[in-house]
Amino acid sequence: MQFTKIHAIIIAAIAIVAIAAAAVLLMNNGGNGGEEKEDVSVDAYSSNPVLWIRGNCDGDKDIDADDVRVINAVVKARGSASAYPWCDANNDGKVDSKDADAVQSMINGTAKTLYFKDIDGDVEKFTVRDGVNVVAVNKCQAEDVLMVINKDPKSKIVGGDQQVYKYNNEVALNFGTDASKGQVLVTGTSNGEVQAEVVSTLVKAYGHVEICLGSAGSYGKNLENDFGSNPDVSIVRLPSWEDGTLSGVMTYGYLFGGVQKSSCWDQALRYYDWYMGYYEPIVKEVSKIPASDRPKVLTVYVKDCYPGATNKVLSKTSGDFERSVECGGNNVGEYFGNGYVAFTAEDMAACQKVKGLDKIIVEPSGIYGEGGEQAVIDAVQLGINELKGYVSDSTEIYSLSFMVTAGPGCPVSFVFFAKTFFPDNAAFKDFDTDKAFKEYLDLIGWGDRTDVSKICSYGPGYPTA
Repeated sequence: MQFTKIHAIIIAAIAIVAIAAAAVLLMNNGGNGGEEKEDVSVDAYSSNPVLWIRGNCDGDKDIDADDVRVINAVVKARGSASAYPWCDANNDGKVDSKDADAVQSMINGTAKTLYFKDIDGDVEKFTVRDGVNVVAVNKCQAEDVLMVINKDPKSKIVGGDQQVYKYNNEVALNFGTDASKGQVLVTGTSNGEVQAEVVSTLVKAYGHVEICLGSAGSYGKNLENDFGSNPDVSIVRLPSWEDGTLSGVMTYGYLFGGVQKSSCWDQALRYYDWYMGYYEPIVKEVSKIPASDRPKVLTVYVKDCYPGATNKVLSKTSGDFERSVECGGNNVGEYFGNGYVAFTAEDMAACQKVKGLDKIIVEPSGIYGEGGEQAVIDAVQLGINELKGYVSDSTEIYSLSFMVTAGPGCPVSFVFFAKTFFPDNAAFKDFDTDKAFKEYLDLIGWGDRTDVSKICSYGPGYPTA
């Protein structure tokens, strides 16, 4: 769902009191909640394409004169920061003229400090810098950052989790760093655990670093304790695979560019347009399709996709569950519980009996770069080997490149889901998964690479012979 900007309401207002009333109507977090009231607090729009920046008062995809008008209206109405937290642009606990000045500085490109809400619900401070040196801990965060900073020669990215530093040379080539000088560093020995000495080394090398990662519950649990008071370290926790990829990328673009006149912000806007070009028509079309006409689907990992892997269902709250639902699938993952749940072939047979299974999507976890094409094909065979005889022979088994199942490449998976779930739907006849993947690679500056998976998907079903 996209939230309507209050621009039209504000312009239509005859007097400042009417403007204030419109702001109160649209932004109030409490109250009686009549039919015309629409809640646009950040908690309500956390999964939508908006900036998580204090000062984005109307909850849309930019910070502009509309937001200044909202602040002035709230000041006139004597609204409090607790009632209108996104109007407290300077995070001082009040809504006053200083907040309007802060937003104006963001518009002018002179802002030095920004405040944003992180994925854990905390408001964090970000210092605007001339150059950006980023440690991206999770692969999805690495791709998020790449979306915005690969157009900015002042910016560099270093490190990543296992899914990235397996391909350190690729990262070095495409993020502008020099592996021969040790500028591509492993950030830890286990997924999400960032070694303090690595961060300290980076600060010495670059003068400052921005560390990008997801929630504290999943990544870098001690970072705030280790570096929270260090002015040369910014810790940026924003949605990526966990929740709200688009809003995460938009906010990255604004933070790293500092202002929306930057190349980072321009790149984030290009990404927004590409994302919504697929997302909006798909969601609109599948909303018309009755539940009874939607396929019953599951997304899974199968063991042997990577060393130490086990069979897992990506069930409710895993991210992949929600994306397949948005694209029209009857995801039966709730049968297994929440999150990433281990399963046996017998468990899958029981699910088949109780829920029915039309399509299974096998994710080849961690496939990123050279060998990706074969890994996608192999993942289908792995699924077949694990599940044949336990699910119906009519159950179609597909695999999809991990590059596009989470993080900024996810619109490619939207196209894949729409085409796979509804192959006869005229609304999707011109959609092409490989074309969307090519667009994504071009967008992130990888259009001329030959080591990235040449295909996104493979399937369906069991091979005939």
